[in-house]
Amino acid sequence: MVSKDSCILITSSNQEKTKEVALAAYDCLKKREYNVYLDFFLAEKRDDLDPICSEITVELVLVYGGDGTILKTFKTWKNIPILGVNCGRVGFLCEIEPEELDEAFDKIERNEFFTEFYSALAVSTETSPTISAANDVIVTSDKVGQLITLKVQINDRYLYTLNGDGLIVSTCVGSSAYSLSAGGSLVMPNIDAFSLVPICPFSRRIIPLVISSNVRITITNLSVYRAGHVVIDGATYYSLGNGESISVVRSTDKIGFLRFSDNYVERVRDKLLKYNPDDFNEQ
Repeated sequence: MVSKDSCILITSSNQEKTKEVALAAYDCLKKREYNVYLDFFLAEKRDDLDPICSEITVELVLVYGGDGTILKTFKTWKNIPILGVNCGRVGFLCEIEPEELDEAFDKIERNEFFTEFYSALAVSTETSPTISAANDVIVTSDKVGQLITLKVQINDRYLYTLNGDGLIVSTCVGSSAYSLSAGGSLVMPNIDAFSLVPICPFSRRIIPLVISSNVRITITNLSVYRAGHVVIDGATYYSLGNGESISVVRSTDKIGFLRFSDNYVERVRDKLLKYNPDDFNEQ
């Protein structure tokens, strides 16, 4: 049960239209007597309110935006269920549309919901702190269109050497994103597994793999004259020089979602299989 006395964070992208919709939701929840805090994007629109900070304990994160906004939210609010309100294009991770908010909170107050949590990735190097990734980790060349050579090991056992544009390691959540576009499989969320998906490999023998989340994946840059970039949930964090490696394991952090039904198959059908960019206006 989500308590009205708990703090509920409303967050959004930096788009004005999304801010307006989220602020309308804020007023709606205040009328329902919820204790609501705003993120910095929203608080700047309301002079009488202070933004939420990471020290405040929240029970539910209400995200107005798209899948990218949800991933940005995960950086600060880990292990807390997220209710995604789709203000983006596809919004595959989102549960409701903006006009469905009242109905959603009617169900929350009747306890007609459940939460689900998925494993994230923990990415580290010998010299850098560990970073959690809810979606994926990508190792690619520092120059677009030029090959990089990567050695891939699983639990210190050699798997293959990849010559190509790079490699994607994705969670089941991230399997519906870049991993899928690059030829990987869509992994059902009840399967606790990670995907290894090569990006444009020179050899067709280097194929996508779905592996247990209990393993440790080590990726080493073997390119003598080419540095690698390590991109975590869409942001570049590390530069990987010749002979340098990253380690990827299952994180103790999880990304959580508030759901009203087991609708994964419907989301795949309606948001992925039927997706047509022409159906959406430019944001």
